Amino acid sequence: MQVEIAVTKGVRAIGRVNCSMRSADEGEEAFYRGIWWPVRNGAIDIAILPDPAKPAQDVQQPDEGQARKDPAQEAVIHAEADARLAVAAGPGTGKTWVACRRVSRLIADGVPASRIWMISFTRTAVVEIRQRIAATLEDPGDAASVRIATLDSHAWSLQSGFATDAALTGSFDEGISRTVATLKSDPDAADYLGRLRHLVIDEGQDIVGVRQDLILAMVDAVDDRCGVTAFMDDAQAIYDFTEEERGKAMTGPNLGARMRDRGFQELALSRVHRTDCPKLRAIFTAVRSDVLDTAMRPERRAERVRAEVVRLAHGDAGEAKDFDIGAARDDALVLFRRRAEVLERSSWVGEIPHRLRMSGLPQRIRPWLAALFWDWTAPLIGRSDFEALWHVRIVGAAAIGAPQLDEAWSHVIEVAGQSADTVELGRLRERLGRSAPPLLFCSPEYGDAGPVLGTIHASKGREADEVHLFLPPVDPDEDAPDQETRVMFVGATRARSKLLVGKSGRSFAGSTSSHRVWRRGRSKGSGRVEVGRAGDLDAVGLVGIRAFATADDVAIAQQRWLSQPHRTGLAGYARAELDWDYEVRDSDGVRLCLLNEQLRLDLWEIAKAIKTMRSPGMLPHLRSIGLASLVLRSDDPKTADLHEPWRSSGFLFAPMITGFSSFRTLK
Repeated sequence: MQVEIAVTKGVRAIGRVNCSMRSADEGEEAFYRGIWWPVRNGAIDIAILPDPAKPAQDVQQPDEGQARKDPAQEAVIHAEADARLAVAAGPGTGKTWVACRRVSRLIADGVPASRIWMISFTRTAVVEIRQRIAATLEDPGDAASVRIATLDSHAWSLQSGFATDAALTGSFDEGISRTVATLKSDPDAADYLGRLRHLVIDEGQDIVGVRQDLILAMVDAVDDRCGVTAFMDDAQAIYDFTEEERGKAMTGPNLGARMRDRGFQELALSRVHRTDCPKLRAIFTAVRSDVLDTAMRPERRAERVRAEVVRLAHGDAGEAKDFDIGAARDDALVLFRRRAEVLERSSWVGEIPHRLRMSGLPQRIRPWLAALFWDWTAPLIGRSDFEALWHVRIVGAAAIGAPQLDEAWSHVIEVAGQSADTVELGRLRERLGRSAPPLLFCSPEYGDAGPVLGTIHASKGREADEVHLFLPPVDPDEDAPDQETRVMFVGATRARSKLLVGKSGRSFAGSTSSHRVWRRGRSKGSGRVEVGRAGDLDAVGLVGIRAFATADDVAIAQQRWLSQPHRTGLAGYARAELDWDYEVRDSDGVRLCLLNEQLRLDLWEIAKAIKTMRSPGMLPHLRSIGLASLVLRSDDPKTADLHEPWRSSGFLFAPMITGFSSFRTLK
């Protein structure tokens, strides 16, 4: 069994790693660095060596690629530190394992961990990669010194460190362009990059446009002694267009071609370690060859890849509208091409537990933080007060889904510790109130339990034993069939053991200027609209003076969310006294929250598009699929509009509201 576990060294928290677990006479044990360690309170302490007589040979190695030697993997891992490698790595070939082992080997060979940078595609991958690196190091603490971040995070660090006019304004692409200009014009920035001794780049095929320019500017700026290891797979290049719209064909050379022009050595990982199933292996290898076969016409290639994926699947998943999510495994991935399909399927499943994974959703901070701190207004909290609150508010509260006490304390100390025994709440609020809060406190999916319903795009990098893949019908007017082919291939290669392929309906969804998904209905003035996007629910709508007359009213609403975080049958009602913003009420008629004005503005935009004169008065079929914490920074201007004690504490409960609500507008 694989679990995530905390690693400590005496009183010092090292990090978290994924380990194999077993039951022993003395209790549970975790396999880490070749040794079975006793587990105490959800953690292992590597400062206390266990009995050396414990056998370690009976464990199955937890990471793909470890169980058997792969010469291609070894060639990448043990290459010289100054080598510049462009590594073609298909799905399931152990790319992440190799990347982490490459970093560990560099550190073991004397490269300072602080002089190794790693560029990952997503924030979730950053956490996984750091945990994996920590598990392979002699001193796991070295993993914290490796600079692992997304490209946008690296870009902002470079821009803010060297550009006097650095500002979080304009689009993301504009910020990247400013960073490229800084690297090319500022000798101090070039000198700073000159300190690097190795740069690792993940998912290189998805780095396009100005981000590709930034990567190459970094490569050109580093010292000749700095090695570079870039992993990429052209068969999985799906990020040059959006989830909801057809893309334009990618123009210009890809990153691999531009690296070849700079003299990079080309290597390849080809042995599949993700699955032992012959059918899935054929998809990972033979079908991948078809995806990359440029001699075949794009339309023919798309037709062949679809036919082979269907042929090699383990069965027919049927029509998406008939899919029984209750029959799927709790850890299954249920994948669709577009967000509208995920929303529609989610809206049909009633009270069956499930999770969502797609773009546009709020970042979910786990609810135990709000449970602890919603009325804590002092600037500091010590360990004894933290424990007292924990035992009163967390222990036995199933809806909170909290970690162990010691683990929770180590997390808050890590990000906001004033000392080993005191946490500074203002600093904790500052970190949690960012648009990208520390992932230590976040859940990767939106929801608590059950199969994951998501888009193929958002599930890139994920895998599961069981995958249900729903493909849209072939569109003869598709202007980018190659891109749709690659999306299909990515979806099919998420499976480790079982792949079922079904059909989804043709999508006629559109989106507003704020990217809210909606769909026309069959009758005039009707349709469906996405509710629950990031920003639809904020602190003002949950504990604000505008939404609630008194603090007692807020307390009632917050307690109702806490006592019943999973709710169906909710609806939003436009209220004239609230400028026609939508309130959410429960079956007793109690106001639970007020939805943000952006939803009202988007509905007016939709009303104009379908040529009606008003937006709908009610939005039915909403649900909450769990509870989250919402945290405001001390300097957030919204705090002035909140009731106490939430104004001073900055912590509150937020339901995970979602829905693809039907509506009807009338002239």
